[in-house]
Amino acid sequence: MNTSNYPKFEYKAVELSAFSFCIDTFVISLKNGRIVHFVAEDPQDFKAWLIKSGIRDIRKDDGKPKIIKAAKV
Repeated sequence: MNTSNYPKFEYKAVELSAFSFCIDTFVISLKNGRIVHFVAEDPQDFKAWLIKSGIRDIRKDDGKPKIIKAAKV
């Protein structure tokens, strides 16, 4: 996992657990249990940094196992 910082964001990637994005604000869960909010100047770039750093997007992963059923032919 990346330990770098994103410009104007006070936390390192290793401190982050998961994130979500709503309207213009990132809601980020820290590994210490705190929740922080961040409005990035470039949301697409910040999201790319989060994903590159291995931070889980909770909108894509609800933590529940997925069951995929095969289609009947």
